[in-house]
Amino acid sequence: MDEICWYQSKRMRLDDGCNNNLNSTLNSATKSNTRWTCAGDTSLVEPEILEDMGVSMLEDEEVSCESMKKLQSHECTISPTSSESSRKQAPEKEDIEFKSHTAIYRDTSFNNINLDRLDQDPFDLDEASVYMSMGNESGYSSRVETETFGDMKQSFSKEELGEMSDKSGLDQFYLYRRKKPSIVGEDKFNKLSDEMILMILRWLPKKCLVRSMLVCKRWCQIARDEALWSRLDLGGKVLGEGTLGHILPRGVQTLRLAQAEIADPVFQSNSEVLNENYVCKLQYLDLSMSVISPEGLGALLSICKFLKKLSLEKCTLNRLCCQAIGQNTELEVLNLTMCEGIDQECLQDILKLPRLNAFNIAWCGLDLDCMTLLCKNLPSTITRLNIAGCRKTMTDDNVKEMVNRCPRIIELDMSDCTMLTINAAQSLLSLSKLEHLALSRCYSIAPSTYLRLAHMPCLMYLDVFGLMAEPTLTTLQANCGDTEINKFLYSSVARPTVGVRRTSIWGLRVRD
Repeated sequence: MDEICWYQSKRMRLDDGCNNNLNSTLNSATKSNTRWTCAGDTSLVEPEILEDMGVSMLEDEEVSCESMKKLQSHECTISPTSSESSRKQAPEKEDIEFKSHTAIYRDTSFNNINLDRLDQDPFDLDEASVYMSMGNESGYSSRVETETFGDMKQSFSKEELGEMSDKSGLDQFYLYRRKKPSIVGEDKFNKLSDEMILMILRWLPKKCLVRSMLVCKRWCQIARDEALWSRLDLGGKVLGEGTLGHILPRGVQTLRLAQAEIADPVFQSNSEVLNENYVCKLQYLDLSMSVISPEGLGALLSICKFLKKLSLEKCTLNRLCCQAIGQNTELEVLNLTMCEGIDQECLQDILKLPRLNAFNIAWCGLDLDCMTLLCKNLPSTITRLNIAGCRKTMTDDNVKEMVNRCPRIIELDMSDCTMLTINAAQSLLSLSKLEHLALSRCYSIAPSTYLRLAHMPCLMYLDVFGLMAEPTLTTLQANCGDTEINKFLYSSVARPTVGVRRTSIWGLRVRD
């Protein structure tokens, strides 16, 4: 009978006084400051019961005998969080502090559990994990809380954090915004001067320059600098309406539009080039074999006042175009090969050019009146002239008038002028500075006359293609001394490009 059951040996024996103390504690305890403790003689409590209750610190090997005696004589304050921290800090702390508090429990389960704050200020702790575990009712700290602890500690004062920690309740939480990350690096171009950026942009092709204008206002202003647009090659391109009105104000000086297709109108009504105060800086213009209407060509040439070299090969001209050409008083080279629409009025405007020294008007279909007008009014400044292709309009009298007007001719091409005779050759002998003479396919001149022309003091090249057989040419070459026969098949007078090279006009580079 007196035998005690095995389960009774593990039951906690508490006296009435202890129960009364617990009942009084239940009435006096508050929700914000509730701890669970064990009081009385703890030697009567089985270790398994204490372990189930969470009092695992009693099993720690480093707990001293003195602390065990205190557990028997005093009320022990036990906290799961403090017990865990005590394990970690056991080598550093030898004494365990106990405080008298009350606990509320019923049977083997706890109804109300609340942990007091540590005596040490949690905000003075170095480890963020300790603070978060003590501030959380569940005793655990999340990874996000640990990461944001450092930012919170810096952005809030110690008093504010203390007030926040006093607030309890699982239904309350705080949302902290992270600071926006600052942009890594810096804009190096803002530190550079406009001159330095200009030197960098000079290495870019024109397509990249146009795209760089869209970056910002500063880049747009620098990318439009005249130093970047002084030369431009649009050969073979198709230009829409008003495209040239956007390009020319950038200060283009050398422009190649050979074989380009230019749509009308060349300039829009609101274009800057139509302003009275606008000054076009274009000096070298190549429109050889371009597709452009006479009206569009006249509008383009009308804004050009300072042209030095111009090529309109195989273009259709009108009176407006020729008037615009005549207003360029500094024009030195003019190429009108195979141009159409040239009449006497057009010639009168063109021949007013005071500085013209290279003129090519071959194969233009000039009639007798135009040819007579041309030979009588050629500028005396001309040194290179090409009037080839005048099969039935060029006469010996015209050659004599031409020689009298232009005694300083260095290069002359009169190929395919079939009406010329020995009298024309006699007039040519008076040109003391003539270096290159072309009389190809002039069938009315006797072969022996060419031998006499070859012995001119300054003549270096004589072209007589289509007149002699190969043995005759060999004999002529042997008797001509230093003069070379049939050296150049095509004439290069006033032409912007010679041969297969298309990257420059008149020796000026137009491509990047």
